Amino acid sequence: MSPRWWLVLERAQASLPVLAAAGLAGFTWWLVQSSPQDEGPPRAAQVSSAPDYELHEVRVARFDASGRLEAVVDGKVVRHYPVPDRLLIDEVLLLGRDEQGQGLRATAREGEADQSAAVVTLRGGAQVVATPPAGQPGGPVRFQGETLSVDTRERIVSSKLPVTLTQDGNVVRGQSMRHDERTGVTVLGGRVTGQYQVPGR
Repeated sequence: MSPRWWLVLERAQASLPVLAAAGLAGFTWWLVQSSPQDEGPPRAAQVSSAPDYELHEVRVARFDASGRLEAVVDGKVVRHYPVPDRLLIDEVLLLGRDEQGQGLRATAREGEADQSAAVVTLRGGAQVVATPPAGQPGGPVRFQGETLSVDTRERIVSSKLPVTLTQDGNVVRGQSMRHDERTGVTVLGGRVTGQYQVPGR
Protein backbone atom coordinates (compact mmCIF):
# COMPACT_ATOMS: atom_id res chain seq x y z
CA MET A 1 0.00 0.00 0.00
CA SER A 2 1.40 3.40 -0.91
CA PRO A 3 2.35 5.91 1.76
CA ARG A 4 -0.53 8.13 0.58
CA TRP A 5 -3.14 5.48 1.42
CA TRP A 6 -1.56 4.95 4.84
CA LEU A 7 -1.98 8.66 5.49
CA VAL A 8 -5.67 8.57 4.47
CA LEU A 9 -6.30 5.51 6.67
CA GLU A 10 -4.63 7.13 9.69
CA ARG A 11 -6.73 10.28 9.30
CA ALA A 12 -9.92 8.21 9.00
CA GLN A 13 -9.06 6.28 12.16
CA ALA A 14 -8.33 9.49 14.00
CA SER A 15 -11.75 10.93 13.06
CA LEU A 16 -13.78 7.84 14.16
CA PRO A 17 -14.27 9.01 17.81
CA VAL A 18 -15.57 12.37 16.59
CA LEU A 19 -17.98 10.73 14.17
CA ALA A 20 -19.16 8.32 16.85
CA ALA A 21 -19.75 11.18 19.29
CA ALA A 22 -21.67 13.11 16.65
CA GLY A 23 -23.81 10.07 15.89
CA LEU A 24 -24.54 9.51 19.58
CA ALA A 25 -25.52 13.14 20.01
CA GLY A 26 -27.85 12.93 17.01
CA PHE A 27 -29.50 9.76 18.38
CA THR A 28 -29.94 11.36 21.80
CA TRP A 29 -31.58 14.43 20.25
CA TRP A 30 -33.99 12.21 18.28
CA LEU A 31 -34.84 10.21 21.39
CA VAL A 32 -35.63 13.36 23.38
CA GLN A 33 -37.83 14.74 20.59
CA SER A 34 -39.70 11.46 20.26
CA SER A 35 -40.39 11.07 24.01
CA PRO A 36 -43.78 12.24 25.44
CA GLN A 37 -43.58 15.77 26.78
CA ASP A 38 -44.38 16.54 30.40
CA GLU A 39 -47.66 18.47 30.39
CA GLY A 40 -47.57 19.33 34.07
CA PRO A 41 -49.55 17.69 36.85
CA PRO A 42 -52.18 15.12 35.80
CA ARG A 43 -55.63 16.52 35.21
CA ALA A 44 -58.40 15.48 37.54
CA ALA A 45 -60.90 13.10 36.02
CA GLN A 46 -64.07 14.86 35.00
CA VAL A 47 -67.11 13.92 37.07
CA SER A 48 -70.07 12.87 35.00
CA SER A 49 -73.31 14.72 35.73
CA ALA A 50 -75.35 11.75 34.53
CA PRO A 51 -76.89 9.26 36.98
CA ASP A 52 -75.38 5.77 37.07
CA TYR A 53 -78.83 4.19 37.43
CA GLU A 54 -82.51 5.09 37.28
CA LEU A 55 -85.43 3.22 38.84
CA HIS A 56 -89.19 3.64 38.54
CA GLU A 57 -91.85 3.22 41.24
CA VAL A 58 -89.31 2.78 44.03
CA ARG A 59 -89.62 2.37 47.80
CA VAL A 60 -86.71 2.94 50.20
CA ALA A 61 -87.32 1.72 53.76
CA ARG A 62 -85.17 2.27 56.84
CA PHE A 63 -85.29 0.26 60.08
CA ASP A 64 -83.80 0.94 63.51
CA ALA A 65 -81.49 -1.45 65.38
CA SER A 66 -84.44 -3.40 66.80
CA GLY A 67 -85.99 -3.91 63.36
CA ARG A 68 -88.77 -1.34 63.77
CA LEU A 69 -89.68 0.50 60.60
CA GLU A 70 -88.65 4.15 61.01
CA ALA A 71 -89.32 5.69 57.62
CA VAL A 72 -90.43 4.86 54.10
CA VAL A 73 -89.65 6.98 51.03
CA ASP A 74 -91.63 6.37 47.83
CA GLY A 75 -90.79 7.92 44.48
CA LYS A 76 -92.14 7.78 40.96
CA VAL A 77 -88.59 7.95 39.54
CA VAL A 78 -85.35 7.63 41.51
CA ARG A 79 -81.98 8.58 40.01
CA HIS A 80 -78.69 7.82 41.75
CA TYR A 81 -75.69 10.13 41.31
CA PRO A 82 -72.40 8.64 42.52
CA VAL A 83 -70.54 11.96 43.02
CA PRO A 84 -71.71 13.16 45.39
CA ASP A 85 -73.54 10.04 46.54
CA ARG A 86 -77.21 11.07 46.46
CA LEU A 87 -80.67 10.10 45.29
CA LEU A 88 -82.96 12.45 43.36
CA ILE A 89 -86.60 11.44 43.64
CA ASP A 90 -89.50 12.63 41.49
CA GLU A 91 -92.91 12.96 43.20
CA VAL A 92 -91.59 11.97 46.58
CA LEU A 93 -93.72 10.67 49.46
CA LEU A 94 -92.15 10.20 52.91
CA LEU A 95 -93.89 8.39 55.77
CA GLY A 96 -92.53 7.96 59.29
CA ARG A 97 -93.66 7.09 62.80
CA ASP A 98 -91.78 7.05 66.09
CA GLU A 99 -92.17 4.85 69.19
CA GLN A 100 -94.77 7.20 70.73
CA GLY A 101 -97.01 7.04 67.67
CA GLN A 102 -96.19 10.47 66.29
CA GLY A 103 -96.42 10.36 62.53
CA LEU A 104 -94.94 12.33 59.64
CA ARG A 105 -96.26 12.52 56.11
CA ALA A 106 -94.29 14.59 53.61
CA THR A 107 -94.80 15.22 49.88
CA ALA A 108 -93.11 17.32 47.20
CA ARG A 109 -92.47 17.39 43.47
CA GLU A 110 -88.83 16.45 44.09
CA GLY A 111 -86.76 15.02 46.91
CA GLU A 112 -83.06 14.57 47.55
CA ALA A 113 -81.59 12.08 50.02
CA ASP A 114 -78.67 9.81 50.72
CA GLN A 115 -79.12 6.07 50.29
CA SER A 116 -80.20 5.61 53.92
CA ALA A 117 -82.91 8.30 53.60
CA ALA A 118 -81.85 9.71 56.98
CA VAL A 119 -82.32 13.31 55.82
CA VAL A 120 -84.68 14.09 52.95
CA THR A 121 -84.80 17.53 51.36
CA LEU A 122 -88.16 18.32 49.75
CA ARG A 123 -88.42 20.87 46.92
CA GLY A 124 -91.34 22.20 44.95
CA GLY A 125 -94.64 22.56 46.77
CA ALA A 126 -93.23 20.81 49.84
CA GLN A 127 -95.71 19.84 52.54
CA VAL A 128 -95.17 18.04 55.85
CA VAL A 129 -97.97 16.94 58.18
CA ALA A 130 -96.96 16.04 61.75
CA THR A 131 -99.62 14.01 63.57
CA PRO A 132 -99.47 13.95 67.40
CA PRO A 133 -100.01 10.71 69.34
CA ALA A 134 -103.55 9.70 70.20
CA GLY A 135 -104.87 11.54 73.25
CA GLN A 136 -102.60 14.56 72.86
CA PRO A 137 -104.48 17.87 72.50
CA GLY A 138 -104.37 19.60 69.16
CA GLY A 139 -104.73 18.32 65.64
CA PRO A 140 -102.08 17.68 63.02
CA VAL A 141 -99.58 20.44 62.31
CA ARG A 142 -99.12 21.22 58.62
CA PHE A 143 -96.00 22.93 57.22
CA GLN A 144 -95.93 24.26 53.66
CA GLY A 145 -93.06 25.85 51.78
CA GLU A 146 -90.94 25.70 48.66
CA THR A 147 -88.20 23.75 50.46
CA LEU A 148 -88.43 21.65 53.63
CA SER A 149 -85.85 19.35 55.20
CA VAL A 150 -86.90 16.27 57.18
CA ASP A 151 -84.47 14.50 59.50
CA THR A 152 -86.22 11.16 59.94
CA ARG A 153 -83.87 10.02 62.74
CA GLU A 154 -83.99 13.14 64.91
CA ARG A 155 -87.61 13.86 63.90
CA ILE A 156 -86.79 17.43 62.93
CA VAL A 157 -88.54 19.42 60.18
CA SER A 158 -86.77 22.62 59.19
CA SER A 159 -86.43 25.25 56.50
CA LYS A 160 -84.38 28.39 55.87
CA LEU A 161 -87.03 29.68 53.49
CA PRO A 162 -90.54 31.05 54.21
CA VAL A 163 -92.95 28.51 55.70
CA THR A 164 -96.67 28.53 56.48
CA LEU A 165 -97.84 26.65 59.59
CA THR A 166 -101.47 25.67 60.03
CA GLN A 167 -103.17 23.82 62.91
CA ASP A 168 -106.79 23.76 64.04
CA GLY A 169 -107.66 26.75 61.85
CA ASN A 170 -104.65 28.79 63.00
CA VAL A 171 -102.29 30.12 60.31
CA VAL A 172 -98.81 31.51 61.03
CA ARG A 173 -96.08 32.45 58.54
CA GLY A 174 -92.37 32.76 59.21
CA GLN A 175 -89.18 33.38 57.25
CA SER A 176 -87.61 30.20 58.63
CA MET A 177 -88.73 27.31 60.79
CA ARG A 178 -87.55 24.43 62.98
CA HIS A 179 -90.01 21.91 64.37
CA ASP A 180 -88.97 19.23 66.85
CA GLU A 181 -91.57 16.48 66.66
CA ARG A 182 -90.36 14.81 69.86
CA THR A 183 -91.00 17.88 71.99
CA GLY A 184 -93.72 19.45 69.88
CA VAL A 185 -91.85 22.77 69.90
CA THR A 186 -91.87 24.88 66.72
CA VAL A 187 -89.57 27.89 66.33
CA LEU A 188 -90.35 30.42 63.59
CA GLY A 189 -87.64 32.91 62.64
CA GLY A 190 -87.49 36.23 60.86
CA ARG A 191 -90.68 38.21 60.34
CA VAL A 192 -93.58 36.19 61.78
CA THR A 193 -97.19 37.02 60.90
CA GLY A 194 -100.54 35.46 61.67
CA GLN A 195 -102.40 34.40 64.76
CA TYR A 196 -102.07 31.21 66.77
CA GLN A 197 -104.13 30.01 69.66
CA VAL A 198 -102.65 27.22 71.75
CA PRO A 199 -104.86 24.10 71.46
CA GLY A 200 -106.90 23.36 74.57
CA ARG A 201 -107.09 26.95 75.77
